Amino acid sequence: MEGHYQITENSEVPVYRQLVDAIRADIKKGRLGKGDQLPTVMVLAESLGVARGTVKRAYDELEKLGFIEKTQGRGTFVSYSPLSGGNRKDQAMSAIDTMLDSLVELGFSYEEMQIFLDLKLRERQAQHSDVKVAVIECNQENLSKLSDQLRAIQGVEVFAYLLDHVQAYPYNLDDEVDLVVTTVQHGEYIDSILPREEKVARIALRLSPQSMARIVKLQAGTRIGVVGRSIRFAKLLHDACKEYTEGVVLDAPIEFTSADVLHKYLEDKSVLLLPEEYAKYIGGEVANVLREFAKTNLLLPCSYEMDEGSVLFLREKIVRLQEKNSK
Repeated sequence: MEGHYQITENSEVPVYRQLVDAIRADIKKGRLGKGDQLPTVMVLAESLGVARGTVKRAYDELEKLGFIEKTQGRGTFVSYSPLSGGNRKDQAMSAIDTMLDSLVELGFSYEEMQIFLDLKLRERQAQHSDVKVAVIECNQENLSKLSDQLRAIQGVEVFAYLLDHVQAYPYNLDDEVDLVVTTVQHGEYIDSILPREEKVARIALRLSPQSMARIVKLQAGTRIGVVGRSIRFAKLLHDACKEYTEGVVLDAPIEFTSADVLHKYLEDKSVLLLPEEYAKYIGGEVANVLREFAKTNLLLPCSYEMDEGSVLFLREKIVRLQEKNSK
């Protein structure tokens, strides 16, 4: 098992947290069963090339969450097993008894405990009134647009993830969110990493009507370039331009890189297709190149968005989740 996990360097997620989530995901998906032994701290640290203290911190966190247990002289073992319908009530009552015993030891009366419980329950209900939605897409441009569309729906809290990052470090989305939104193209993969496929909502993207209107007006013979924050988005625009224009001269798409590269790319172009929110993806020098180009040529900002059917589908699904969370 020690060679199974991968650590993403330079990630915003701490290394110990990556390890916690990776092991927890394996346990909840059944790849590690109750009683299975985990590698020692030293063995796992050496295989991952991280400090022993990092692995120990991850194991401590997993133990605190109830996923593993450490036995002196024997090792570290998986202690979690999914709750079955027959023992959920017993486990809930046991957890409540443990909490009440702790409050008694702190000297609280039963009346005070009731007040505190009511307060915490109201806090939890308020926290869960919003539907937590994860949106996953393979390029930053579409991810940003989809996130904006979802945030426009009242009562939705949005968490945005690039597909590459999810593939490199699978988040345990099943625990963290109520709904996972992704495109039809990525739905099969997202299904494969979630224990509950019913949480996944697949949506369709289309070129926005404004973008379509701009592209179809391009005249035959126009020399067109395409640039994006990501090459994936740039290729989408490139393909759309091929489909909706005739007789144009369409060059291969590129990513935003240096000002010198962009300046050379634009030398023989009269039109440039680029992301709608391109300003937030570029630095000052690249922005200057685009401003100079726009003085005598044409910039066409474009975007993709959810189609009407997908928006209606998500709104209905979110309303049902909001009603469920408010109960």
